[in-house]
Amino acid sequence: MCLVNSPATVSSTSSQRGQIVSPESADRPPPYSDGFAEGPPPSVNTGEESDGRAAKRPRAESGGGAAAQDGRDRISELPDAILVSILSYLPLRDAARSTVLSSRWRHLFDQSLLDFNACQPFPPEGGRGCDWVIHAIDSILAAPRHIPIRSFRFVMYGKGFIKHTGTVARWFRTLASRGVRELDVDMLYTVPKPPLPALLLQFASLQTLRVCHCDLPDYAQAGALWLPVLRTLDLSNVGVTQHTLQAMLSHCPSLECAKLKNITGAGKICLRSKSLTRLYGDFGNLKELVITDAPNLEELVGIGLPSGAATLKIDFAPKLQVLGYLGKSVRPLVLRDTIFDGGIVQSRTLMSSVKTLAIQVPFSEKGYTVFVTQLLKCFPCLEVFCIEPDNRSDPRRVNIENWDTTTSIQCVEHTINKLAFECFEGEWYQWDFLTFLLGMARALKIVEIYFPKSKDCYSNGRQPVSSINRVSQDVEFLVFRTYELTNNMYLCHCCPARCHKQNKVLLPCEI
Repeated sequence: MCLVNSPATVSSTSSQRGQIVSPESADRPPPYSDGFAEGPPPSVNTGEESDGRAAKRPRAESGGGAAAQDGRDRISELPDAILVSILSYLPLRDAARSTVLSSRWRHLFDQSLLDFNACQPFPPEGGRGCDWVIHAIDSILAAPRHIPIRSFRFVMYGKGFIKHTGTVARWFRTLASRGVRELDVDMLYTVPKPPLPALLLQFASLQTLRVCHCDLPDYAQAGALWLPVLRTLDLSNVGVTQHTLQAMLSHCPSLECAKLKNITGAGKICLRSKSLTRLYGDFGNLKELVITDAPNLEELVGIGLPSGAATLKIDFAPKLQVLGYLGKSVRPLVLRDTIFDGGIVQSRTLMSSVKTLAIQVPFSEKGYTVFVTQLLKCFPCLEVFCIEPDNRSDPRRVNIENWDTTTSIQCVEHTINKLAFECFEGEWYQWDFLTFLLGMARALKIVEIYFPKSKDCYSNGRQPVSSINRVSQDVEFLVFRTYELTNNMYLCHCCPARCHKQNKVLLPCEI
């Protein structure tokens, strides 16, 4: 891994991982070329310390002194993988000097640039600001040798980047020619968000693309979209046109996972994708999401946000297993021939494939009991049911509504085996809802209750949990305290463990 970073003190013998260090000048990055290793090459075992003083020779141990001083090059006997790891801890200039040792070491240095991590120091130290970092990266990528680069991560701060967009476009051409597979661009704290070159949409070898705090190029102006092997798309705080976003989701034939957070510029997405299996999103400004043709879509997480209303239409997603968060802000919910607008549902098309559902319960709004019971009727084969109070729910404004225990709900009675109640604060209306579900659920095995960090909530909830646990002896109760909202990116219980942050502590459930 190659890091563009700056230590607190400038030294050609610095051992911080992968720094670009210029011993001659703190303002000029070292050029990268075949003449990089100027001067006499350093010996692996020189017997001198880095400051030129003679190093103390270790005292020979009995039985081992001869083996330690037999003159063999022990380092070169190590496997390539270990030697590359060692090089990645050296300043770039020192690592480059290793190329004069032998043809093998020259090959090893090239391998150390496979994962190129180019990060601007923050705050800039010793004059190593935007221009210094840009010059350093440009020098490395312009090397006469064709060095393969597998991944490239570029992080910048401030406005200085905007005047270098032409240079970045040249980087993209170089990276594309070298078959880069992973690209990560983050312009943190840069206002306004800088636009990225149009070539970003034409990386034939790119498999993973992550972009933060940038504006994506317009699909129409780029002239073409050519990302044939892109599998993972992660966009955060990105400005993008509706046409471009829809094209990236629908016209990338290998796309499997897309994560979208704080996307601006797109109000509607009409998804047609044969390959997409997971779509996660914080759809802050999205007004409509239409799943027109997604035969392999399995997870759709993050539709409903309390800040605005959104329409969700699912025309064809026969493999959909995970869906959430649904709330009253998602209206209408159209499941082929079934239209649900918060009231009584006339079920024509049921989503039998959905096994995990997450909803937001608007306890402060009139009709929340009807909303929940009727919504559950659309998912007859549900197994995991995740509940989150709508964060607009105010205990002082909660409507007093009774749950209808006479109405039959197929999934609650026969298939739900796990409940997860998030942001549980021990309010009476939350206990009322939980008691209703426990009284009807026959297949229930596990109940997870997530209290917020406040100790008072847990203290108030301990006794009711114990009382319910005594009655429901066949159900295992797990009580957690969370240190941040479990739905931080709307990727919690609904999504696989690979996306779930471990920010919870299991608490004792007293009986």
